[in-house]
Amino acid sequence: MQESQPPQIGEVFDATARDHNAAAGRLWDPLGEAYVEWIGPALGAQVLDACCGAGASAIPAARAAGAAGRVDAVDVAAGLVELGRRRAAADQLDQARFHVADVTAWSSPQPYDLILCGYGVFFLPDMDASARRLAGLLRPGGRFSVATWAEGALEDFGALVLRSVSTERPMEQTDPPARRAGRRINTEAALGDWAASLGLGDVRVHRIVHTVALTPDNAWDFVVGTGFRAMLHDLDDQAVARIRDRLLKTLATEGPDQLDTTSLVAVGTA
Repeated sequence: MQESQPPQIGEVFDATARDHNAAAGRLWDPLGEAYVEWIGPALGAQVLDACCGAGASAIPAARAAGAAGRVDAVDVAAGLVELGRRRAAADQLDQARFHVADVTAWSSPQPYDLILCGYGVFFLPDMDASARRLAGLLRPGGRFSVATWAEGALEDFGALVLRSVSTERPMEQTDPPARRAGRRINTEAALGDWAASLGLGDVRVHRIVHTVALTPDNAWDFVVGTGFRAMLHDLDDQAVARIRDRLLKTLATEGPDQLDTTSLVAVGTA
């Protein structure tokens, strides 16, 4: 069995860039569209998309804000940021500006009307303090929002990935910090209370129900094109191939046949 030090978050998601598009159309883009549609950025809005990835929420936000708006899309994963930059250029969305940067240190000369943070807040160091700092970049009356995984989302597939990897190297039995943070906000009540604890008013929470059929043709895309890729860190090509074969064989005989990506969105006013 191979052992290694856990990778940095930026390193993991930078590695997903080469396989991102295979999963994006079924996973990230539909979730990003649903997130932004519910939030409803105003025409001309000044928006910060924290932990923007390849632009799943930044691109629809830029369309909603229009040419008079601005979307600063920020992420530490350079590969994903470059994909987002290319998407914005292809769609002629000059108002979407992609930046490789640590969003916990991000600043702007002008306050924002809206902050988006889709599926990234639980990766931030000290989730509460980081979220409060981001909310501090809003103008008075501006809105802070997050999208996160609902209780039970990804769990069946995640258990299959863990089972497939564990024969190649020992896996920690304790949850990583991001998963522990995510579990703190994975119900409507918990997420609403957490948003209110940041000092936000008029907090609302919305559930996005979304599932993806899992098949032998697409299941591996949801490993290498998402955070599950962290489990493959530092494994050689032969070990990864064995994991892939094991996962697909188990999927065909035991399931699951769907990837549950049910999500929760919260928004509140500064």
